[in-house]
Amino acid sequence: MAIIHYDVTFSQGVPTLVDLKHQLEKRTGLEVHMWKDALDKDLDHEWPHIGHVKESGTLECDEADGADLEITLGTKGVRITFVDPSVQPYFRDQVVAALVDLGGEWKAKLSPLVTKKWSDLSSQERQVAR
Repeated sequence: MAIIHYDVTFSQGVPTLVDLKHQLEKRTGLEVHMWKDALDKDLDHEWPHIGHVKESGTLECDEADGADLEITLGTKGVRITFVDPSVQPYFRDQVVAALVDLGGEWKAKLSPLVTKKWSDLSSQERQVAR
């Protein structure tokens, strides 16, 4: 197992965790659960690539095999943290695609399945998405 971080950068305005949740639900047609973490206002969290941390939380989806991703939103970008291989690639890539929809920059190739809602995937595609 490995802990993996994906950083999606923004040149203009980073979305909120609620914005990301709504865009992800719109893209996938799945119900996504969100939990926000309390940030210690006395600590100054500045991370490379994403800037000063504004918000942090978790996005989960039971329908997507219990996918669970930690999300950290900064002033310049968003960091997605997950344990590989326990997170379903479809859900992970849909989170990145939702951030791109919201104005983020991502240069790596995503799965072609991100163009489909979960309900539109065939049973074979759902197996590949796992």
